[in-house]
Amino acid sequence: MPVERLVFSDGPYFCLMKRPLYTFIPLAILAFFTHCDTDQPATQTETADGAASAQDTLVEAGAMIEQLTERIIEAPGNKELYIERGLLHKEAANYEAAMNDFDRALVIDSTFSDAYYQRGNLHFRDQQFDKALADYQRCVAETPNHTDCLMRLGEMHVHLRNYKQAIETINEALRVDGQLPQAYYLKGRVYKETGDTVLAASSYQTAIEVEPDFYDAYIEVGLLYASAGSDLAIEYYKTATEIRPGSIEAWYNLAIFLQSTGFRDRSRYREALNIYDRISGLSPDNATAPYNKGFIHLEYLQHYDSAALYFTEATELFPGYYQAHYNRGLALESLGKAEKALSAYNKALKIQPDYTPAAIAKGRVLGE
Repeated sequence: MPVERLVFSDGPYFCLMKRPLYTFIPLAILAFFTHCDTDQPATQTETADGAASAQDTLVEAGAMIEQLTERIIEAPGNKELYIERGLLHKEAANYEAAMNDFDRALVIDSTFSDAYYQRGNLHFRDQQFDKALADYQRCVAETPNHTDCLMRLGEMHVHLRNYKQAIETINEALRVDGQLPQAYYLKGRVYKETGDTVLAASSYQTAIEVEPDFYDAYIEVGLLYASAGSDLAIEYYKTATEIRPGSIEAWYNLAIFLQSTGFRDRSRYREALNIYDRISGLSPDNATAPYNKGFIHLEYLQHYDSAALYFTEATELFPGYYQAHYNRGLALESLGKAEKALSAYNKALKIQPDYTPAAIAKGRVLGE
């Protein structure tokens, strides 16, 4: 089953494709969704309040930095003061000043593991992964039971796909503290990426047991059950929506599972449609919600008028959405509106000239 990636302005989407009912019809469902979470839709008041709050934080941080600077002048050999000031600089987005303070702490004490940890975090933020890895390794060398460093080091190994080292490092952290939910979550990632879905699910569930509101773990277990076609996915996704009611990711995953298993219970199509309405309320500019509504009406309900309207809405929100133009064409063709269907197929091909399904559909309408 080929996978097609659709890239929008607010993040990557992944769509599965399948064979047609009577011709090639793509089933565009969101497998998972990233970088689009929002617990509440922003309003002008909330934005203004947020800006004021951020400004207040900066003013407060500046005052505290001045106080710490005075204390450092009085006690220039106090390494802890440099860490405190560096963290305040980091909070104020003065990253160069923060790095200077962490470096100064290490000049005072080259074995100071907390300074290596904080410096490693800054290197990681700047995507200087080699330097970050070196700092975390030095931190652990100086303080073997430093769980924060062990966890970040384990995470680095996961990113680098050093899975054996990742598990060993994570287990070291758990030997120090067996109640680290992120440690079990990382183990779940390792097992998932290495193909052991049973151990992956077990690790994610342990993370949930340790931290019952661990949103990401619920999403991961939901994805695992969904990939196996198990209705248990519904419960995990629903719990994720309860933890983060404004999470588009959680609502989409739930809607997609309901949509793809509607053959078990047709009421799931209506439930999925209602969820897409909710998503549109959370993110009015999101084109995939009307797209998936259109697809449900096209393939599952055979309501071609409604399908065409939803695909039109999707293309208005994202004019480059060539799959929506194509599916709009299918709906119009099913309504006997050949000329309008041909126009939709041409639009899809103008955006994506090598889009074979649209080329085939165009040829069918032209009788070629």
